[in-house]
Amino acid sequence: MSMKILLPGALSIAALLATGPAIAHGLTKPQHGGIVAMSGETLFELVAKPGSTQLYVIDDDEPVTATAMTAKLTVNVAGQTRNIDLKPAAGNRFDGPALGVKPGAKVGVMVVDKTSQAHLGGTFIIK
Repeated sequence: MSMKILLPGALSIAALLATGPAIAHGLTKPQHGGIVAMSGETLFELVAKPGSTQLYVIDDDEPVTATAMTAKLTVNVAGQTRNIDLKPAAGNRFDGPALGVKPGAKVGVMVVDKTSQAHLGGTFIIK
């Protein structure tokens, strides 16, 4: 083999070896005892409580201001879909009724900035 072929190959391998594992930006673990879904730089934490549901939203490592947003959950269980509007609460928390979902259910979340109309969304699969 000529040096021209070996050198690019060697540089590619060296570049791959020098690249560390992909590390997510910021927090990726639940902070309120719920389950987490990530979408880009946005973290959604869904917390099921007896009789209520809470959703916490952090975008680009900063808690969103819930009162500046609208939030909706779409719950899909065995082909049945229902939409649940959440109400802004303190800080970056939204509150809603209990979901009453079982393992295998899919819960989509859509948060919309009231000013810019920017949409942030994600999906949870209940285990």
